[in-house]
Amino acid sequence: MILITLLPCMVIGAVLMLKWGSEKPPVKATWVWDTTALMKDKNEMLAFAEGQGVNVIYLHVDRKARDFEPYRAFIEEAHGLGIEVEALGGDPAWGLTEYQQDIESFIGWIKDYQLAAGERAGFDGIHVDIEPYLLKEWEQDRDDIVRQWMENVELLVKEVKQGASLRVSADLPFWIHKIPASDSESVGSWMIEQLDGVVLMNYRNFAIGENGIIANALPMIKEGTRAGKPVIIGLEMAPSDEGEHISFFEKGVSSLQRQMQLSHIVMRWHTGYQGFSIHDYKSWKEAAKS
Repeated sequence: MILITLLPCMVIGAVLMLKWGSEKPPVKATWVWDTTALMKDKNEMLAFAEGQGVNVIYLHVDRKARDFEPYRAFIEEAHGLGIEVEALGGDPAWGLTEYQQDIESFIGWIKDYQLAAGERAGFDGIHVDIEPYLLKEWEQDRDDIVRQWMENVELLVKEVKQGASLRVSADLPFWIHKIPASDSESVGSWMIEQLDGVVLMNYRNFAIGENGIIANALPMIKEGTRAGKPVIIGLEMAPSDEGEHISFFEKGVSSLQRQMQLSHIVMRWHTGYQGFSIHDYKSWKEAAKS
């Protein structure tokens, strides 16, 4: 009886492994935050990315930097490997309208860079990580913060699209579909309509079951499918003190791969699903050594 029960699971597992080998997700991305230090050895970073099958890098930019050459050299080499690079920026305060000048400064830096870099070394998009729900004001007056956040996203998209053919995407928490933007629409669906794509911060280290990767991602995956917009699933590799269910750091890279396999097989039927992004490069590389 036990053998009979186990056989279907063994067969399913074998099929999943075979399908992962031939049907990988369209996008495998990672965030790079410590840009200045990491770009000093761009070859190591790009070799790791290529070895892991990464095809999109969210590269944090220093708006104070006036020397564009390190960015130009990195992006041009990444493009040569078939890796796209998006300019990464953001802060919880960018969810407040009083900080619109910072958003405009970020966009201005990128536009200046694009003009100087040329087509081969230009960024492929702009990616923001804002997270205003980390502000104390979120608990005090969530509706007002949501309104300001939405206003700033509208500004971001409008300013980027003026004179620049760059896609605009953002990190969003997996529960964003539960926050109302109006009586008839959630903040999640509104964001998907405004942006060219989103990365869902779905920091769970198991695919199947309640509160797992699949269950938490599906509502926004379905929103992306409805709107014809790509949704990428963000997974955490950095150490976390928020609970044992968050990060793959202790479980290791092999566990990350298995849970991505399981999630991919389920979610690939939804056209809104576009793959995974691993947070972040530094932690991922460290975990891969063990």
